[in-house]
Parts: sequence; structure tokens; C-alpha cells
Amino acid sequence: MEELAKVSLDNEMDLILAHKRTMKLGELASLSLATQTTFATAVSEVARYAIEQGTSAVLTLSAIATPKRQYLVASIEDENLPVANPLNQALLYAQRLVEKLEITSTGNGSRISLYFSLPIARKISAERIALWRSQFSSDQPLSPYDEIKRKNEQLQELAGRLQDSEQHYKRVTDSLPLMIFTANQAGQLLYANAWVTAFTGHSIQALNQTRWSKVMHPDDYPDFWKHWNQQAADAQPFHYECRLRKQMTQDYQWHLFSVSPVPNEPSKIAAWTGFVVDIHAQKVMGQTLQEKEELAQAKAKLEQSQRDLQATVNELNRSNAELSQFAYVASHDLQEPLRKIQAFGEILVNQHAAKLDNAGVDIITRMQAAAGRMKVLVKDLLSYSRLSTQKQPFEPLDLNQILAEVLTDLETSIQEKRASITAQALPAIQGDPLQMRQLFQNLLSNAIKFSKTDQPPQIQITTSVLLPHQLPVTIRHAAPQYVFVSISDNGIGFEQKFEDRIFRLFQRLHGHSQYEGTGMGLAICKKVTDNHQGYLTVRSQPGKGSTFMVYLPAETALDAGITGGR
Repeated sequence: MEELAKVSLDNEMDLILAHKRTMKLGELASLSLATQTTFATAVSEVARYAIEQGTSAVLTLSAIATPKRQYLVASIEDENLPVANPLNQALLYAQRLVEKLEITSTGNGSRISLYFSLPIARKISAERIALWRSQFSSDQPLSPYDEIKRKNEQLQELAGRLQDSEQHYKRVTDSLPLMIFTANQAGQLLYANAWVTAFTGHSIQALNQTRWSKVMHPDDYPDFWKHWNQQAADAQPFHYECRLRKQMTQDYQWHLFSVSPVPNEPSKIAAWTGFVVDIHAQKVMGQTLQEKEELAQAKAKLEQSQRDLQATVNELNRSNAELSQFAYVASHDLQEPLRKIQAFGEILVNQHAAKLDNAGVDIITRMQAAAGRMKVLVKDLLSYSRLSTQKQPFEPLDLNQILAEVLTDLETSIQEKRASITAQALPAIQGDPLQMRQLFQNLLSNAIKFSKTDQPPQIQITTSVLLPHQLPVTIRHAAPQYVFVSISDNGIGFEQKFEDRIFRLFQRLHGHSQYEGTGMGLAICKKVTDNHQGYLTVRSQPGKGSTFMVYLPAETALDAGITGGR
């Protein structure tokens, strides 16, 4: 069956179109005017019945050719067209006018087909069918209504095609594993595929209201819209990498926005269309490779720094060893000339004083005093150098015994100054006995020496056991426990700002005329605590005395020792 023309049947005007189209088909088939009218009348009767009984009937005019018979066919179909039995009078009348009336059920509706026989001599060929179809396509409107009807049908056909195209586009975009959208100049979504809602968990309306603020990472949000506004104003493509939060996991993942303008006129943009693709894996891989490269560079620099540091340490150790050896040799070799200077000075004073005037005696006396100070300085320098060059293995030490020996050595000074020393029982530690004696002797001799002229020295020694976190500083290789020993006096004290200075070599806060000394005693104390992986500090105020605090690692802390005063 070859379809030639269609007419939708909605109202009385459509009956006229149906009648005229049927007459036109009869004319093309070379029927007589009377025969044309008979066929058109039958079609009109059925068409009127369809308009009255149905809802959206359509007339289709066709032609069919078989080896024995040829027909013009008019089919009127409506999804909601009932056909009662017996037939309606109009249908009975139409049945008498044509060769055959055929009724076919189509679910709730029906299709009524009218077959009008043609003489076999008027053969319906493919060329004739093509000619008839072109005649219907190019036929001028029969009336203004006919023109409107035709345009409306064309619009409906286009609308149907557009709807089919939109549905197809929606199915295609929903099937792709990326977010596809269309937006206006302000970035408001006009369309978005299902992936946008599935990923973000927000509808198009919600995304437009919040401008993606609940989805986009706060660090990316301001620059995203700044860049969008710039590109949109210039009608330029927009590309931006940012992090979007996935609704399912609430994790931020890297995505690439790629948007292009769609012009509808040379100088106007109708909309912006684009896609958002997941680039998280590539971004993480890129960052990983970059971090790996940076790590490799940092590792290379670190290795070079370690080599440079090791070279510096080796050079420093060599220099320190040479310096310590020099100090030891120099101080040792200086002692003999000093002894000779002092011996010659005593000979001059004892045997030749009568030959000298008062000025000569005074010079020799000053020379003797300077030689004496030099001897003490050389002795202290030798002691300090031995702390680096003659280290001995640590052994268990009873600090009470060390303290008792030091107090015995200082007995003369204690008696002269009428000093009072009280001490708590001190624990045992692992250490060098000679160095511990130097530590306590220097701290106690300082406490006695720097006393007030009108008040005997009052010295208190207290102790406790501390954990590493209770120390005033963080020690790199901390021991499980520390012995804390404080030595407090009521002496002259000093300004706290000199705390670091007093532990340096040859540093003095007072002149030789006031207090004897070389300025090395506290430097030796600091060196001893360093050798024992400990720490030494001080608190002091002018006129209110000083408290030296010693922190030493201890394997065990045993209560034993001396109490009372001396």
C-alpha cells in the first residue's frame, strides 16, 4: 500500500479538506466527475462519523495494486473510535458507495478502510504513484484554512521531531559517564544530564540557587566565578580545574569544567554548553609524580648536605683534636717557664731585696702575682683540654662521696669565710669521677668566693629525680630519668641577662682586683655536664644570690649520703 496524503480530522473545516483531497485523488486516477463524487461522498460520511464519535481521527489516502485488482484506499483511524454492530447509518451508506468497507480493531479504537476499485486497464505503476505523491506535495492550498492546516501539521511534525531529538539527546547524555549541561551568561543551568544530580546530590534548581557553593571546594569557589565572569563577558571558551564534593562519599574530587559559547547570531550568544569530567586520578598522579620529583631533588640535596656536613664535622673534629692537643701541650709546656719565673722572683726578693729600691721590689712582687695568675690559668686550661682529650669510661658514682671529698678540699676556704653548707642525700649516677669532682668543686668554690662581705655564705644543696618532660629544655637523646641537683647561695648574684656569658671561656663579670679567678671555672662545669649528656643553667639576681641547676642522666637514683651542715 502506497501512502499519498494525510488529513487530520478535528472539525467541520477538516471535512471539506478531506472531501477535496479525495476528489483530487480521483482526478489523478482519471475517474469521471461522478465517480470522483461517489468516492469522496463515502469518505466524507465516514470522516464525519469519526469526528463525532472519536477524539483525534486521521484520514490517510493510499493506492494499492495486486496482479488482479487495483484500489484507491481511504483509511480513517482513531485510537478512541467505537464501531457499533449493527453499523451506523452513515457507515452503511458509505459501504454501499464503495467496493469494500473494512473495519479493523486497534485496541480501544478502530480503523475504517474504504476500498474503491479501479479498472484494470488503468494500471497503478511506481512512476504514477511518485507523480501522484508529488502532486499532493506541491499542490497549492485550497483555502486559507487549508494553508493554516498544512502549516500546523508541519509545525506538529517538527515539534514531534524536536521532541524525539531532545529525548534522544537526553538518553545519549545520560548514558555518558560525565556531567553535561547548558547554561546562560550568568552561569545558571538551563539543562543538565542525570550525572549532575547523581554526583552532586542537588537538583538543577538547588545548584542555581546556591551557585554551586555547597558542592565546590571553598578554596576554588571565588576564583572559579571570577574566571567565568571574565570569559563569559568576552564570549570566550571557559576551562577550569576545581574540586567538587561527591554526594555519595562526601569527598572532594578534581574535575575539569570545559564550556564553549553557542552563538545564535554573529554577535550574540544563545547559551553556553559544556561538560565536567573527572580528572581526580590524573591530578593525584600528577601531584604524586611532582612530589616524587621534589622528594628526589630534596633527597639529593639532603645527601649532598649530609656529605658536606660530614666533611665539616670531620674537619671540625680534626681541628678540635688539634686545638685540644695544642692547648694541652701549650699549657703543659708553659708550666716549667712559669715555675722558673716564680723561682727567680723568690730569689730576687729573698737574697737581693737589699739591693733594690722600693720600686724594684714592687715590680718583682707584681711579676710574682702575674706569674701566679698565669699558673692558675694554665692549670685551668689544662683541665679544660683534658675534658675533651682524656675521656674515661663512665662508672657508678656515689655523689655523696664526691661531695664529701670536695668539701674536704675546700675546708680552708669554708673556715675562712665561715660558710655553712647543707645538703640532702644525693643519688648515684653513671659518670666520670674526676669530672664530677671538678663540677662540684667549681660550683661550690664560686658560691664561697662570690659571697657578701658582711654576711657568711649560706649554701644549700637539694636534689630530686625528674622525667625527661620535666626538664627546662628538650634533650635530643633523652634518658629515662634525670638527677636534678641545685646549689643555692646567698651571695652577690648577677644580672640574669649574663646567664649565657658566664659559661663561656675566659668570661668574667668582675675584675681581678675584686675576685680572683681565670673565668674558666663555669666553662669547665658546662663542659662536664655536656660530656654527661646533661644540662646546666642558673637563676640569679643582684644581691639575692644564685642557684645553679644541674641535670644529669641516671640509670638509678639511690637514697644514700650525707645530711646536715659544714
